[in-house]
Amino acid sequence: MAAQGQGTGLGVVIIAPADALDQDWIAGLQSESSINVLARVGVLQRGIEAVQQFQPNIVLIDRPVDQLEETIHSIYAVSSNTLCVAVLPQQDMAAVRRLVGAGARDILVKPLNHREIIASLRQVVQMEDARRQRAGQQSLLAISRQKRAGKVILVMGPKGGVGSTTVATNLAVALKHVGGHDVALADFSLQFGDVAVLLNLFSKHTLHDLAIHYDTIDDSLMERVMVPHASGIKVLLAPAEPELSADMSGVQVNAIVRALRARYAYTVIDCWSFLDEVTETLMAAADQVLLVTTPEVPALKNTKQALEYFTRHGVHRDNVALVLNRFPSVKGVTLQDIQQHLRHPVQANLPSDGPAVTYAANKGIPVVQSHPQSWVAQSFLKLAAWIAGDNVETITQGPSKPEAFAAQSETKQPRWRLGMRKSGS
Repeated sequence: MAAQGQGTGLGVVIIAPADALDQDWIAGLQSESSINVLARVGVLQRGIEAVQQFQPNIVLIDRPVDQLEETIHSIYAVSSNTLCVAVLPQQDMAAVRRLVGAGARDILVKPLNHREIIASLRQVVQMEDARRQRAGQQSLLAISRQKRAGKVILVMGPKGGVGSTTVATNLAVALKHVGGHDVALADFSLQFGDVAVLLNLFSKHTLHDLAIHYDTIDDSLMERVMVPHASGIKVLLAPAEPELSADMSGVQVNAIVRALRARYAYTVIDCWSFLDEVTETLMAAADQVLLVTTPEVPALKNTKQALEYFTRHGVHRDNVALVLNRFPSVKGVTLQDIQQHLRHPVQANLPSDGPAVTYAANKGIPVVQSHPQSWVAQSFLKLAAWIAGDNVETITQGPSKPEAFAAQSETKQPRWRLGMRKSGS
């Protein structure tokens, strides 16, 4: 099963013969921005499982006629809000009557043109939504958006310099890598955000555009503001001028986070290190807070104060995960001492790997892509897997392979490279 991420377009699952998953009309649908192909499946039972998992708006079924009727019944049994569209190899009125009786909303006949398919899918959804409106029911897109409300991860440090932005950027790319879902990265370091620099991105549109239109955020505005990155994530950049952050309110922040949660499976938020209305709003909205610290006394002192602050302000202990950056490092504090001092378990560590991380930062490429086999990159991937719900060991005192800890030479080219600047929308 070839799965795609969950996006904001019309969610579609395609069930076709295993040797026919690369037909031109399927490729055409995948290239259409308004169509979100959630999965292409060549085995019927796996197709039913994909429908149950993704709860798509529409299933396109290209199978022999004798399998179509039973497949439609099976789909409605696991996803009552999904609409079925059948594909026939040729005109067959007897088959059409059977399939309509089974619940098919449209019957398409080969050869297929992907634009004609898109027009059919839109008409099917429009007719269903009109029926739902007459019955006082929610539209299909509203239902699917509710079902795929995403997870918000807030990354912050108790002081500057602990590497929280590096953690946020690499975590977002790693989540895209391990899950394949739609991932957003939002820079809420409002005055001096560095996400754009670390990802080598530029756009005239920033978080400020959403803030001033917080009560009318729609898909069109989000599409203009979110900047695509080569890794597949979408990025919301910090305001270009520091003074634009002065009037940011908790109401605006809440609206922006809600909009991101509704559209992305994961939203990673990079936040500045001091506590104000913006930070408190983000903490309250987040499903998971990653508090990034380093094995030095000043950082650990601030970390303890931050944990105590979280307790006083109602942030549940289980929602706060400590991420120990640059550990192990030379002559640093031990893990046991850190956990005893903070009275909070360390969830994950990210090893010190100066050459690889510095190279990645200077090139504007996340280290999980510039040095994917390094110990630090593998640690980011494990952290992402844990965030995604996998039962994985995220504390490592050494690389999983002897050669993995050695950073690639600074003169060695990464697997891919961005241009010097990348234009946003």
